[in-house]
Amino acid sequence: MKIYQCDQCEYASVSDKYRCPSCGTGQLQEKELSSKGSVYSYTDIHIAPAEFAHLAPYTVALVQLDEAPVKVTVRMSSGVKIGDTVDLDHLEDGAYIYSKC
Repeated sequence: MKIYQCDQCEYASVSDKYRCPSCGTGQLQEKELSSKGSVYSYTDIHIAPAEFAHLAPYTVALVQLDEAPVKVTVRMSSGVKIGDTVDLDHLEDGAYIYSKC
């Protein structure tokens, strides 16, 4: 998984930005790291927005990556609980689809 980390402070993100939004001075450097992490939070979606109605019910989780101070919003391929170890299964229409390890 690609992340972008500031060369001046500890800021990191999965999306690229022109300047660091935290310190305002550093440029973000691209890094490749493991997509493994643990479930920080999650919610089950039963009534989805129209464009995702065909997926309902589904689980969306906030995953804390193991190798960086970054949390990623993902869709789970199965149910989870807080603290579960998860990893990237595949990308689907630009969304990270994770599964339990």
